[in-house]
Amino acid sequence: MENFGPFKLYTKTPNDIHYGRLYTTEVEMPILFSKKRTVRVYLPEDFDENKKYPLLIMSDGQNIVDKYTTAFGAWSIDVHEHNLIKEGRRSFIVVGIDSAPNPIHRALEYSFPFIKIENKEVPGYDFDDFVFESHLFYKYVALELLPFIKQYFPISDKKEDIGVGGSSMGGVFATSLITSYPDIFGFALVFSPGYFLYSENSVNKYLDETLPKLSDNKLFFYSGEVDFEKKFPERTKATYNYFLSKGISSDNITLLIDPNGVHNEQAWSKHFEEAIKFLLK
Repeated sequence: MENFGPFKLYTKTPNDIHYGRLYTTEVEMPILFSKKRTVRVYLPEDFDENKKYPLLIMSDGQNIVDKYTTAFGAWSIDVHEHNLIKEGRRSFIVVGIDSAPNPIHRALEYSFPFIKIENKEVPGYDFDDFVFESHLFYKYVALELLPFIKQYFPISDKKEDIGVGGSSMGGVFATSLITSYPDIFGFALVFSPGYFLYSENSVNKYLDETLPKLSDNKLFFYSGEVDFEKKFPERTKATYNYFLSKGISSDNITLLIDPNGVHNEQAWSKHFEEAIKFLLK
């Protein structure tokens, strides 16, 4: 089948997709910035319309498989899923939502709901004059985009098969979605989350209100320790430990610190398979 409803087969060349197929469509979101956005759906190489698949929704969708659609490099999820399938692992569908083109808008869109970005250490970013309405974006992803995807693709009905993922502010996106909608999303891939942009008290207050809603939800935390990435591990570790202190089972969350990890897609890509093995058993 060439198309799935409004999702058209991605045929642009050159591209860097080695396995499976990619489909894209344009959506209009009821959000503050860049309302029109591309949504990308990657189908695995062994896709069968008669089966139902786990689903991973990723931030920064332009980065998931094709290096020609990104300025920073791709996760090469098609290659990693190929490797997992060869090992006998379950195949899954990946949805990528392209980020807002303006980096400040992207940060605000992926921010914790109702928490002000306070850290001024990132040059060129001034958030004081912007309205924080990230909750509108998360509501759209959970209550509109996910059902929209399920109209056209065979997605599992089990919560434990529905996950979110992202890196940097995308890690905050993943954290926010699974804590805001724990009955919809069963797992989260949280890479280099930008927790350091917020006061620890603000984040802990938010988690105090949301963590009691988590039960069997699973999270994989990651951070590196090189160059700009040095800003991330301390708060990533602290937040991981805060989850544990609130009674979240160590069977359901794990933390990986890569002493050689830098802050880019190639570094995050190296640990994608390990994360999926933990999150999708």
